[in-house]
Amino acid sequence: MRLSNLEKETIVLYSEGEDTACVYTHSPALQKRLSELCAARPGQVCQIEENGHGGLTFELPKKWVRIVPSRILSPAQQAVLERMNAKKQGEG
Repeated sequence: MRLSNLEKETIVLYSEGEDTACVYTHSPALQKRLSELCAARPGQVCQIEENGHGGLTFELPKKWVRIVPSRILSPAQQAVLERMNAKKQGEG
């Protein structure tokens, strides 16, 4: 069974009563990152399931789950960034 991109989800689950979170994902980049953490920190991160359709589930410390919004640039910072991008495109 092949899944569409809309069906390839990443789901983060945790409860207030536990110190761990479960991350279910089809994202190859996130799977790779979490698999590397399993190898580097086996006492903290582990793969707990593979669904047979490309989805993997990992368990990790809940305190690692973060929502980090992007920075809001001032107009002056935005202008500098645009000049740098224009210069970089001119080099290529």
